Amino acid sequence: MWIFSSQGFLSIVAHSGKPDILIVRSRFRGHIERIFPRAHVQEDNNMDYRFRTQLPAKEVSEVIARMVSEISYDNFKACLDVSEEDYVNSCFDVYNAVARNSGDWDLENFIYGRRKADE
Repeated sequence: MWIFSSQGFLSIVAHSGKPDILIVRSRFRGHIERIFPRAHVQEDNNMDYRFRTQLPAKEVSEVIARMVSEISYDNFKACLDVSEEDYVNSCFDVYNAVARNSGDWDLENFIYGRRKADE
């Protein structure tokens, strides 16, 4: 599962040998710690996701559920911290790829985050 949130990017996968453990990964320094402050994050430049930790699945699901319940923005793109340029660019790259590949490519929707039907 990939999660792009206002707090950062996570890739979450099952641990192959521990059914109650999830591996939480990121390509951005500090994103895991921002979302899971007590996590012990390991850094490995040879891995596809440079930053990773192992956490109980219950803890991960509780934190993600809390994040969802605390959403207060009405436009995800507008809530991103522009000082974190690489992450913001990544979010826009994903947005553009999904729009392009869903047959929903519309410049006004891209800029304003709405469709003409929403007006």
